[in-house]
Amino acid sequence: MQPLQRADVSTDEWRWVAFWAGVLVTLTLVPYAWAMAASNSDWAFMGALANPQDSATYFSKIQQGMEGNWLYQLRYTPEEHEAAGLFTFYLLLGHVARFLGFSAVVIFHLARIATSLLMFTSFYWLGAHIWRRLRPRRLFFMLTSVASGLGWLAILFVSDPDNLPPDLSIPEAFPLYAAYANPHFPLSIACLAFLAGIFLEVLRPGYDEAPRAENGGLFVLVISIILAIIQPPALASIAGALILMILITALREREIPWHEIRWGSMIWLPALPIGVYYWLVFSTNDVMGEFNQQNVTESPSILLTILGFGVLLVIAIPGILRAVRRFERDGDQFMLLWLVFNSVALYAPYELQRRFFIGLIIPLTFFAVRAVEDYWYERIAPRWRPLTLVLAFVLMLPSNILALGIPLVGTVADQELGADVGIVVEQDYVDVYEWLDEVGTKDEVVLAATKISLWIPARTNLRVVYGHPFESVPADRLETLMQDFFSGRDCATVLSPQEVGFSITYVVWGPKEREIALEAREDTPDREYQDCIAYMFEEEEISPEQIKTFGDVTLYTLRELR
Repeated sequence: MQPLQRADVSTDEWRWVAFWAGVLVTLTLVPYAWAMAASNSDWAFMGALANPQDSATYFSKIQQGMEGNWLYQLRYTPEEHEAAGLFTFYLLLGHVARFLGFSAVVIFHLARIATSLLMFTSFYWLGAHIWRRLRPRRLFFMLTSVASGLGWLAILFVSDPDNLPPDLSIPEAFPLYAAYANPHFPLSIACLAFLAGIFLEVLRPGYDEAPRAENGGLFVLVISIILAIIQPPALASIAGALILMILITALREREIPWHEIRWGSMIWLPALPIGVYYWLVFSTNDVMGEFNQQNVTESPSILLTILGFGVLLVIAIPGILRAVRRFERDGDQFMLLWLVFNSVALYAPYELQRRFFIGLIIPLTFFAVRAVEDYWYERIAPRWRPLTLVLAFVLMLPSNILALGIPLVGTVADQELGADVGIVVEQDYVDVYEWLDEVGTKDEVVLAATKISLWIPARTNLRVVYGHPFESVPADRLETLMQDFFSGRDCATVLSPQEVGFSITYVVWGPKEREIALEAREDTPDREYQDCIAYMFEEEEISPEQIKTFGDVTLYTLRELR
């Protein structure tokens, strides 16, 4: 039987999947609708609830695609530099948005809806490749889709909001959270589910067909290319599991496992040239290379990770132990090696540790369902089974509610808090963005506070001095230049092209910039500070026409307006 044809799924089953996938996607839309409805004349919701710091950069990439670009530049870096073929998925969305006449925000969320539906559908497709009975298929679908952990308990004793369990801080680790965050996480997870379904089939004992278009070989190749482009660590995790399996098979059988190598090559070969290209970009493009060095995403502590997977991990333990004992080739072996490889990679000495959370939920849920079917149901009385299962879902519910609901606080209840993290921006600043988008010239540089700069490349074709800890290169130096100017510690350096290597065209002065000045004076009151706006007038010969006022925000243009 062919890997792509094996799953026997009835029409009623697909209707059930379509209904619940629609419900889950709708759940991710409700907070956005609420946030948009809460926007008013004072505050504007910027279109991202989960991790607005990174979401703004996705909008920036879409913006560049809308301009017709297929190569990406870091517009959070003030100096122009050599563009590279990175973040192609979002550049593609930009081209689609331009063709359809959509904004970056609209195409982002349309893509998020589409890829989320694909992801939830892929879970049932995978479950149908593993189990023939309806109950484990549906259980696998629901557990994988809405699984979360006990991270909500951490709120009681973890005081650092930047050090939370993954179910409250790492969207790519949990599918519902991923569907809420962006389109490329659910697309990556869907690709992993499809790969898992095919490899579970072709690695079964007795299957010896070489990869072909008819049996899923071409599908594996295409998915591998997609993953190599949009989420390389996700591909590395499943490729690493295959390498482990090949090595173990060779050692146990004392012969080269050519069947596994042939199928594994459908992943490795298409990914190799893309990986080489990335290596060349980061090695030869100085700005992109430094961006890559700054792009450090470490995993939380092991204890927080265990807590983050909580109930699901406890349920899965008997299934994992059974797989270790028997190490059967019929499914368990591949899933176990995938789980082990990902778990080790999370804490390997590597800058992008956190990215290996993606897809980890799939083998973990596989073992959880195996454990439910083969272990827990044998030990729990039939009358208590439904209640026990409901209790497990109830324990996972709070983290989902918190993950989807906490960002709403910054849009509905406390906009000042929302502005501090970049979820909302004062309407006066949005008026500045619109003016800059209309009047500004491509790649001109804007000096503004961090959270204001965050959204400038997302809404215009301009650059900023500092707006992102990874994409502003070099981040520490640029942040210092920005902070020194607005605090009054050093007015001259950032305005000197000879010293910094770029020329500032616009300076924004509003509540966020004044806040920097006030905080500096409160922290070190004994130091002497300059009035950098007055200094700028002395040095730049600014005419009244070059000053624009938008409510509480003033925009200074350091060139003649055209």
